[in-house]
Parts: sequence; C-alpha cells; structure tokens
Amino acid sequence: MRYDRLPLTYGESRARFRRAAATAELAVTTHPITARGPDDLLLSVDEVVIGTRSPRRALVVFSGTHGVEGVIGSALQADLLGRLGAATLPDDVAVVLVHAVNPWGMAWWRRQNESNVDLNRNWGRDERDGAPNAHYEELHPLLCPDSDTLPDGDAFLAALAAFVDRYGLAAVRDAISGGQYSHPDGLYFGGERTEESTHIVERILTPLLDDTELTVLIDLHTGHGEYGTSTALCDAPPGSAQHRFWSQLVGEQRVECTLDNPDATTGHKDGQLGGGIATLAPNAEYHSTSFEFGTRSDTRQIVAGHAEHWVHRHGDRTVPEHAEVVWDHRCCYTPDDPAWERTAMEQGRDILDRSLRAVSS
Repeated sequence: MRYDRLPLTYGESRARFRRAAATAELAVTTHPITARGPDDLLLSVDEVVIGTRSPRRALVVFSGTHGVEGVIGSALQADLLGRLGAATLPDDVAVVLVHAVNPWGMAWWRRQNESNVDLNRNWGRDERDGAPNAHYEELHPLLCPDSDTLPDGDAFLAALAAFVDRYGLAAVRDAISGGQYSHPDGLYFGGERTEESTHIVERILTPLLDDTELTVLIDLHTGHGEYGTSTALCDAPPGSAQHRFWSQLVGEQRVECTLDNPDATTGHKDGQLGGGIATLAPNAEYHSTSFEFGTRSDTRQIVAGHAEHWVHRHGDRTVPEHAEVVWDHRCCYTPDDPAWERTAMEQGRDILDRSLRAVSS
C-alpha cells in the first residue's frame, strides 16, 4: 500500500493501519488506554501478528514510542501489511506489528505520554529505580521555566551554551536526553511507575517471544541524524555482536553505537524498550535498534521541544501563537515535505525487508 502523503493525525494513521490489516485479512487486537485524545477520541495500542503465534524467529516493529514521531512508522507498518501476507512466511516465523506504542502522544503531537513520561526511558520502573542524573537537576529551571509568557528561543540557546561551556557538549546532551526521574513535569522524564502503554507492550510480547531462538526489534523513530538520512542506533559498544549484526544488515556507515563510542552523537539512555524487551526472549539471539530517520538539527529540535513543553504546561493550543509552536514541534519530527516522506518510506521499506530476510533465512 502506497500513500502520496503521510497522514496528519493519529486517527487517520490508525484507520489506515487497520484498513491495511483488514485488506490482508489479518486480525487487529486492540489494547485501549485510559487517556483520551482531542475531542475525547478513544485511544489504543493496536497489535497485528503475521504468521504463527508460536514463533521460533520473530521480527517486531514498533511505531509511535515517541508519539509525535509515529506517523512515518505507522505508514511503514501499513505499507508492510499491504506487501506481506502470512502465506509468504516460513512456518516458524512471525512479524509482530505494535502500532502507536504511545497513542496519546501521537494524538496530541507530543513526545511524552499522558503522564509526561518518555516511554523509552520507562521500562521496568515498578521493579527498579531510575538512574541518577545530577546535571539535569541544575538544567531543569532553564528547560522548564515557570514563566508567564512563551520563552525566547535565542535567550534559551544562549543560556544553554553557558552550560555547554561549563560541562561540555556531551555532558549537557546526556543530561537532557539520557532520562531523568526526579522532575515529573520535566523533559525526558522516565516515570514514577511503569506506564500503562509499557505494560501493554510487555503483555503483547511476552507470550510471543518466550520460546524464540532469534528476535529482531525495530523501533521506528524520527529526529536523529542528518535530514533525509537514516541511522540504526545500536545500544552496545563498537565491535559487539549487536554492532556486527546491524552493520552487516544496513552497512557500517549507517550504524551508530551509543556505548563506549567517542564518536557517538547521542548517548546511552536509561530504561529503553529495546533493552527491556530482551528479557522477554531469554533464550534468543536478540538484536534491537532505534531506527532513526533524520529530520531537523539538534538545535532546532531542542528549541522546538522547549517551546512546546512550555505550551503544554502553561499555554493554550487555541491561541494562534501557541498553536504555531505545536505545529513547528510536529514538523521537527515529521517534516511537512513530500521529498522527505518519500525518502523515509524508501529507507524504511529497505530496513524492514532486510530484517525480514534475516529473520526468515
């Protein structure tokens, strides 16, 4: 199934995904969440399994872990449904599509969920404490100001530059995006408990992955990397089995290790889904990636995220100036650009097809 343009909303994305499943004569299992979307819209995490429900080898594909990033992932899942039928898979292989891991964030064009939690920092919070993040404590008043008016982007960047001068770019980057567990109203908050959507993902995958010998997880994201490129983030050191697997699959130049890598442009994150899901496939060879489609610069993203977070906490989306902030934030992660959309779809089809061949062979 091919689309001229990506959908704008969670509702349209979900409808296209469900229609593609119906056309392929595949069942959709719906997992509702408590929170609602705009106009009291019902929200859910949706699941489609292609192939056996007792797989020896499995390919798992997520969309919308960071809600505002979810449109391209949803479109790729629907596209895969249109291109792949259960009859084409070996008897012991399953493809598991988890649509809109964070449906609330996807519906409201927010990275976070209904509790202001970054779900990719939330795995296992009921069983473990979050990692400390001392630098975030100092940065929080700058990142989440309690001002009466929309913060000035240039002033914010100037103040942030002072922190970079003091601690270094990598330290400030990791302080902001690595995950924090002390400020529920802050950025990249990992949660005080395991969130509803995280529990749903665990319930979906536990019976499917328990007996697998090979499991590959692709969590589709946008934002990281140069505009129009794609990167397989590998939460492991260079030279590791994970690094070798993804390098062989997509080419070493498209893989970025986030551990023990002095050249990394992003750091290790606490509580990621990919690491947690490894525990659900205890006997499997397991490989996971946050597969990123590059969009806007890091500077533009942090400014847009800073402004959008202020609107969420203090603003009003019906005010034109604030609505513009929300739209700009959305376009940082899903650019309103047909050329970008086409390129991302092509790159996404390529990694899904390569991953499916690796699991099926």
